[in-house]
Amino acid sequence: MEVLAPVAFDTEELKKIVSQLKACIVWGGALDISPADNILIEIERPLHMDPIGLMIPSILTKKLSMGVKKIVLDITVGAGTKFPTIDDAEKFAYTFKDIAKSVGIEAECALTLAHQPIGHFVGPALEAREALTLLRDYSAGPGSLIEKSTSLAGIILEMGGKAEKGLGQSMAKEILKTGKAYEKMKQIIDVQGGDPNRLPEDIELGPHIREFFAIKEGHITEVNNAIINQIAKAAGCPHSKNSGVEVFKKQGARIFEGEPIFKIYSNSQSNLKRAEKIYNATGGPIILGGMMIERI
Repeated sequence: MEVLAPVAFDTEELKKIVSQLKACIVWGGALDISPADNILIEIERPLHMDPIGLMIPSILTKKLSMGVKKIVLDITVGAGTKFPTIDDAEKFAYTFKDIAKSVGIEAECALTLAHQPIGHFVGPALEAREALTLLRDYSAGPGSLIEKSTSLAGIILEMGGKAEKGLGQSMAKEILKTGKAYEKMKQIIDVQGGDPNRLPEDIELGPHIREFFAIKEGHITEVNNAIINQIAKAAGCPHSKNSGVEVFKKQGARIFEGEPIFKIYSNSQSNLKRAEKIYNATGGPIILGGMMIERI
């Protein structure tokens, strides 16, 4: 969102935005609504720590201080995430719901697949481009982004009493198809100080680029998120907004020798070389294989 509009506002500014539009996309850290949590985050971040014992209060203290009564929590499941298995995610979800209920918040948790990226891009500018493209044209996809975003939006619509149980996602898809979601997004971008008429192609990407191609024909059997994250960070993400990676095809797709398979965008030549080195050392995040598993 920071690619499209400012996201840091004080409490009074935020009240004006919400009273005007009943919506916002902002960074909670600028509000200083949970100062003790901010201190803990500053300690955890450089240590690459995010213990569950602090994760739940971190989420809930911010919501409580803003008067939130209902929340939908997206819990990503898959290798390389905080919750590698569905069992891990379910245990966390029930614990979260119980604690939320005890402080007066109704919570629903959505366990979503994260074994490969949602959509085809990783990186602030690239993801902003992809989101704007979909908001402007439903047929542009990608399907994974449509399914995840509308399923989460559908839960919110149901919890808010706007849709009957089980019909929220179809309502969300209709809002997206008709362009209502894009019009609302433009209003939010505008009131937060961005350019509502900015087009996806107007968003600048990193000038230093390296493209990789399939070295053989086959089907993609795996997309390794952990390696993608390593490469994206080496390229400059997320501090460099225009750095990131593009995954051309994902798990299950047929690919031919010589087809583009992966692309790195970076803000600097040195970062690009660092990202390229990780790609070469790991063999890349896209695993190719034939349809036959084993011959016996």
